Amino acid sequence: MEFLEASIFQKGYIDGITILNLDGEILFSAKFNKKLSNLDEAQQLIGQNFLDVYPNLTPQSSTLYRAMQFGRPVYEEKQYLKKRGKDGILITSISFPIKNGDRIVGAIDLSMQESEEEEDGLPNSRIELSRDSFQRDRTQKLSTSASAAFRTEDIIAVNQKMCQAKDYISVVASCDLPVMLCGETGTGKDVFAQAIHNASARRDGPFIAQNCAAIPDTLLESILFGTAKGAFTGAVESKGLLELADHGTLFLDELNSMPIYLQSKLLRVLQDGTFRSIGSTEVKRSDLKIIAALNQDPIREIACGHLRQDIYYRLSIMSILIPPLRERKEDIQSFVETFIKRHNKTFQKQIRYVSHELIQRLQAYDWPGNVRELEHIIVYGMSVVSGQADTLTFADVEKKFTQLSKTFSSTEKILSMPLNQAVDGYERDLIHRALFQSKGNVSEAAKVLCIPRQTLQRKIKQHFRGRPAVRRRRRRKRKHGVTDRKMQTDKEKLLITDKISIISSFCGKICSLAYHAVIPEVMPLWGI
Repeated sequence: MEFLEASIFQKGYIDGITILNLDGEILFSAKFNKKLSNLDEAQQLIGQNFLDVYPNLTPQSSTLYRAMQFGRPVYEEKQYLKKRGKDGILITSISFPIKNGDRIVGAIDLSMQESEEEEDGLPNSRIELSRDSFQRDRTQKLSTSASAAFRTEDIIAVNQKMCQAKDYISVVASCDLPVMLCGETGTGKDVFAQAIHNASARRDGPFIAQNCAAIPDTLLESILFGTAKGAFTGAVESKGLLELADHGTLFLDELNSMPIYLQSKLLRVLQDGTFRSIGSTEVKRSDLKIIAALNQDPIREIACGHLRQDIYYRLSIMSILIPPLRERKEDIQSFVETFIKRHNKTFQKQIRYVSHELIQRLQAYDWPGNVRELEHIIVYGMSVVSGQADTLTFADVEKKFTQLSKTFSSTEKILSMPLNQAVDGYERDLIHRALFQSKGNVSEAAKVLCIPRQTLQRKIKQHFRGRPAVRRRRRRKRKHGVTDRKMQTDKEKLLITDKISIISSFCGKICSLAYHAVIPEVMPLWGI
């Protein structure tokens, strides 16, 4: 299966071109399809940050960013682009890094919109392409070097648990059974998936990765299974990732974000490798190895209804648990040295050493963002360090490190509890502050919180259970015509009566004692 025949050159046109610099700034943008945007609108994007324009993308999910990061083209990958306040679109992208000598200075993306209904048989002013636009061997298949760059030897492992996980790669790669990777975000699940592919007999086949959380549920099914022409309005014949990954590997990241109904359809693929495209009655077969990744505890995800129990048991036959960076801090120094070597060419630096203070401070941190966060700190330090320096010090990364440390300390408590408890606690705290600021006036507190008074009353009842009961008693008394002033007067009268009663009782007891103790002694003196 060829890259270009399966994607853009199969249709012979492109819908848009985007060029970024190394900082993610849009240097050039041209949209030739009016459903993407017009030329005038595209020109307005120049100078803006690409991730700000499309907030649903991340450096990991964007093909442009990955092309810049790894220095290799990213072929035949679907992306969902969504601007703030606008409808999203599904595109197929080919992204290439732009180099000045050995230095990467940016990236260029050629995109085509998927499943678009053409008007009057015309491609809406798209730019027509010929196969000669890119010289590529027609017999060359989807190469792993483009998407699966990491191998087993590239995995850094000094920690014992990490070494065991690394050694297990050869076991899971030797068979065609599906594999499950479990680990927090940023631990390197994608690296493990690529290493498994390159260690298997499928190394010459395609390696296709898809983050299940980066695509809306309504589009994910068509991306995975493909579509038949006429399946829905504007639908064209399109191959899904299951078909494109034939004789290769399909990596599904964050599988727990996939809708339950899609997980049931995927289970059929895991069992016998067969599936049907949307709108088609034809049963297709794909010979592929599936690697799934979870960033949450699978047992907890099953209990929450985010993961099917049967698909978990099917995938967990071969599983690898990747420990977080805080549990393998002895690997930090090796990571730092590797990142420095990788980015020396990017920033044209000559850094060869790392200060002892820097390593100590990095090892004392808990790394909620794991290896990805560590790399971002090192990249920041290399971007600001002097061009003549040969040593990376803590002073070079202090600004970014301090910022991350403060963020982590403020969110550590929240991240240690379930989401619903964290939200309830935050809401309760806000209500308490608003009531304190308004001196207990519910109406004023509601204005401060910008919510209706009735809503605030309901939430007060929810979070502060003692207060509503008092309010209900007062409302019932008011209903019978008793005013607050009258209630207060009656209360004071009752209090005075109680005091008089207590004093009278006390005086009575004194008189009784006197009668029984004093009177018998004086009666003889009186001649009685």
